[in-house]
Amino acid sequence: MEELKIINAQEYGFLPENDSYENSVALQKAVDVGDVIQITVPGVYCISKQIEIGSDTKLVFGEGVILRREADESGVNGNAFINKGAVRGEYNRNIEIIGLHLECNGVESNDFGVNSRIAGLRAQVAMIYVENLRIIDLECHGLLEKDYAIQISAFRNIYLDGLYITGNKDGVHLGWGDGFVVRNGRFRTFDDPIALNAFDYATSNTHVGWIENGIIENCTDLDDKSTTGFFCRILGGAWCRWHSGMQVQHSDTVAVNGRTYRVLMNPKDGKLYSSFTPPCHEKGIAEYDGINWVAVRDTEEYDCGCRNIIIRNIRLEKKRSTAIAISLNYDTYARSYYPGCVCVPHDGITMENIVVENEVDNLFSSDYPTGNISLKNIDFRNSKLRFSCISAAENIVYPEVQIKAENVVFYDDTIQSDPGHRIKIL
Repeated sequence: MEELKIINAQEYGFLPENDSYENSVALQKAVDVGDVIQITVPGVYCISKQIEIGSDTKLVFGEGVILRREADESGVNGNAFINKGAVRGEYNRNIEIIGLHLECNGVESNDFGVNSRIAGLRAQVAMIYVENLRIIDLECHGLLEKDYAIQISAFRNIYLDGLYITGNKDGVHLGWGDGFVVRNGRFRTFDDPIALNAFDYATSNTHVGWIENGIIENCTDLDDKSTTGFFCRILGGAWCRWHSGMQVQHSDTVAVNGRTYRVLMNPKDGKLYSSFTPPCHEKGIAEYDGINWVAVRDTEEYDCGCRNIIIRNIRLEKKRSTAIAISLNYDTYARSYYPGCVCVPHDGITMENIVVENEVDNLFSSDYPTGNISLKNIDFRNSKLRFSCISAAENIVYPEVQIKAENVVFYDDTIQSDPGHRIKIL
């Protein structure tokens, strides 16, 4: 067995007194050479280029080390950190980032749209196609309105522990993957602290696919003056096989030729486009009939959602309309399902030891088909358990929701549902 190569990044010129370009080049060299890269000299380090991390690599940031982003002279800022296989669609394995303290400093990744390398990628720390990822004791502050702190998709076995994230966008944004833990997090974000988005806007998700077998625990939704979104948002979707003459809009999804594709257009115009030519490119973005199609996955699955998710030991300090939401998008930015398709329900959602410390109208709400839910050690007080229907999304079938409750305090009006929903307490 080869001995690990442990290096100190300062040996490659990564120092607080150097400029952002010098530091970016120096840290990249260190990452390319070492198995374990240590940054031990306290201080503020400016970086302007994204750092690409390969397999079997561990970055350890010491106490007092702060990374501060600066805008890149090229005008394309990219991500602060990304794995090397992300663009090529190749898996990286065994990556660890420990002790990263990142200040966004007014810089966000602006590499999205039809010219992006990876459509839907928009995060400071972006890991796409990754297995056995560990991010420990990360702080990220100053998120602007378009950037997530951490975005991970096409993943297997990820572990995030000890997070402190503030700013205007999502804290942890997960896409398609299997096996995750988000533990010991503090979030003060204007948008969702945690998003389990198996389906989302084409400009917000790199993939569509099932998110399964995850734990969110010991996290706090910190109080703030204003907010949007939810503490935890859960999204799913359903689509069909491409057929000639079908009407599509931004973010619509199809399966054809053994692959999954998505439409990437201007959501603000609300236009429908007639598709007569099936997309067939293997990677990236290509135009057919004036429609931009993104190649998303080499599979012909027709649905996605979340299964076997545990959310426990959560403190809700912020005033919110809804804390935990299973949502159906149906607007010009995205249709969670293509009309006439079958929505497979989210299933196996467990909520345990949720403490409400502020005004939260709905502790949990769902307007997407949902199966089994488990509740344990919850006093709903003034919060509701809300099940609603989206009138614009016709012909969606809502199955009976079976709720297993243990040590749960319900009140007369705790459970609220629209016609079309059947609720059974076990």
